[in-house]
Amino acid sequence: MKFQLKALAAALALAAVAVPAQASIDANASGNGSFILTVLDKVANVSAAFDLGKNYSDFSIAGTSFANSGADAQGVSFSWDLAGNSDYSAAWTSFLNSANLANVTYAVTAGDNLGNGAGSRGYITTYVSAGASTTTTSLLTALGNMDTYVGNTSVGAGSTLLTADNGAAFQAPATTYYNGNKNNNTGVVTVGAIGTSLGVIQSVSAAANLSPVTNTMFGNGAKFTLTTAGALSYTTNPIVTAPVPEADTWAMMMVGLGLMGFMARRRNRNQA
Repeated sequence: MKFQLKALAAALALAAVAVPAQASIDANASGNGSFILTVLDKVANVSAAFDLGKNYSDFSIAGTSFANSGADAQGVSFSWDLAGNSDYSAAWTSFLNSANLANVTYAVTAGDNLGNGAGSRGYITTYVSAGASTTTTSLLTALGNMDTYVGNTSVGAGSTLLTADNGAAFQAPATTYYNGNKNNNTGVVTVGAIGTSLGVIQSVSAAANLSPVTNTMFGNGAKFTLTTAGALSYTTNPIVTAPVPEADTWAMMMVGLGLMGFMARRRNRNQA
């Protein structure tokens, strides 16, 4: 019961929130990386990245670095408007002008690349299907390369997400980080088609570099969904509460109980 109350409190605290962008991202190397949405058109070889104003710790449910956030409890909901929010709209428009929606895919990820020991580092990412087992070494490489992808050192002109005030950037190439539709071409498949919902998984480091990481799927139907209109949402299954009986229902129940009591007393008299 205590756990259920905590989960309910977490869900209510996180429910139905529209999240603004941050001024600039927190890199994975900080130990609490920003959540980044990436939209990709690999045919046109273009992409755009968006800082979602949330961090790894806000969603973490496993590992040793942060307490369970409760982000996969029932009734959690966040939303972002890429087209209507001025922090995002310029990058979203630039991307659409260069991409074909029929070819667009997306992924969401955040990472922690600080600390030592089992469970101290990891990433949270959208999930499409299982892939080859990820080792701690490949996870750490992916975390570092994600910082490179959203930085301005190797992803081409206009890639200023690390320093931009608007929390978004249009950039190329699309395959720098999401090779093979995976995070740095390793682990689970994380990239899915726009207009579909993607599950969420957290992978955390093992004690030894070459050991497989520990994967934890988010529960309660947790999912990210991105529409072609630029509406991004994160939701879990809604909280279901028992309906409160109407006044006439209570009255009928009381009459029924009274009738049952009367019949019991009458039966006792007849037996006496």
